[in-house]
Amino acid sequence: MALARPQVSRHRRSALTRLFVAVTAVSSLVLAGCSDGHIDVRSIPSVGWPSYGGVPGNANFAYADVPDDLALSWTRPTGGPVTAPVTISGKGNVGVTSNAAQGCNVLVLDGRSGRKNFCKDMRAGVEVNAMLVDQYDQPYLGEETTFLAYNAGGAIRWRAGVIGVPLSAKFAAPNEVLVTTTQGQILLIDTQRNELTAPEVKLRDDADPEQPLLGFGDCVRNGPQCAIPAPAAVDTGRERFYLNFFPQGAASSQIRAMKYNKVAGKREVRTAWQADIPSGVIGTPTLSADGATLYAFSRDGKIVALNTENGSTKWTQDIGGHGFATMTVSPDGLIIPTGSLGAPLTLYRDAGDRAEKVWQRADLATVSLSALTQQKTAWTVVRDPGKDTLSLVEVSTDDGATKRTLPLPNSSGFATGVSVSFSGQIATATNLGEVYFFDSKANLR
Repeated sequence: MALARPQVSRHRRSALTRLFVAVTAVSSLVLAGCSDGHIDVRSIPSVGWPSYGGVPGNANFAYADVPDDLALSWTRPTGGPVTAPVTISGKGNVGVTSNAAQGCNVLVLDGRSGRKNFCKDMRAGVEVNAMLVDQYDQPYLGEETTFLAYNAGGAIRWRAGVIGVPLSAKFAAPNEVLVTTTQGQILLIDTQRNELTAPEVKLRDDADPEQPLLGFGDCVRNGPQCAIPAPAAVDTGRERFYLNFFPQGAASSQIRAMKYNKVAGKREVRTAWQADIPSGVIGTPTLSADGATLYAFSRDGKIVALNTENGSTKWTQDIGGHGFATMTVSPDGLIIPTGSLGAPLTLYRDAGDRAEKVWQRADLATVSLSALTQQKTAWTVVRDPGKDTLSLVEVSTDDGATKRTLPLPNSSGFATGVSVSFSGQIATATNLGEVYFFDSKANLR
């Protein structure tokens, strides 16, 4: 069991935080006084966990310190199954989508109490979307035929028509949101004016605007009728994104690299390269922090590491079973694959030309995506031994030792992911529709 830090360290950290905020405020006033009077109001991702995978590259990594006195703050049912990970905005608000048969299937919950800030009843397809949130706490979500932008109060700012069902969106650049759909449509949309910033791209000729749910049932199993079954991994620095893509008529899916830089002053979306993966791809690609390596799961149970320059294979690693959804990657090359339900928690390290197994916890039956933090710990949800209930567990990345275990009361099934806010709060949700939020005990008083 890890020793708790002395109480004074938390007070010192709080004092430093207050000092930082004060200095930042003063600096902002000084810079404003020296500026030309223009303020950049372009939308960018919120701090915290504002999108699927936490960061544009889907790495499920948080530059946050989780407090030593973390405790369950609140729980809330959504009224229906949850399949997408929850997000946490810079203000601590939790965004969750569900497949609720009645009432709201989109909720924005106050992190302090779990009460609804607002809720929406959206059409089919929204349940596969993890909410994208900008720095103004404005959500972006898709449903069949439509992608929508809301303000922080839940009013619709604009709608954009799409072909199929939009997947979890990502920012491609300030004020530009990337939207990909299950039928292979790609859109770059200006978040202020609702205008395309590049011509639309349709990766398949069989995209049918009259049948928005065409192929949607194939997305869960990465079947051939679903052109793009999972969210893109985005490299905003290189202006590229990477897709799990099923070409029309192909026997298996592939990784498709797309670039969206400007040509003759105008942005264009076009293919950079494509990589055929033996047996095909399953789930979401994940990008390394330096943008040099893309990780994907193959259908035959391997992690495949690709060179992002040309799509060549760097190495493969058999993980003994299918990967589920995505994986977790730290800036220093630590990798936690998400296995099938009940798989052991395993940590690998990218050694450049191969993967090295660092440790494996066969006694932990994982039922969730994991999250890594800068504190050199991993957070995941596991099934309690001999029970159907679940617990949130923190382990050390150095040796895999358990640091703490936090029960999820009245839980069962599996969890859709672990999300970490910029201040170290943690949210997760079970597939049966219960949201759990953990915060510092100091904030619960």
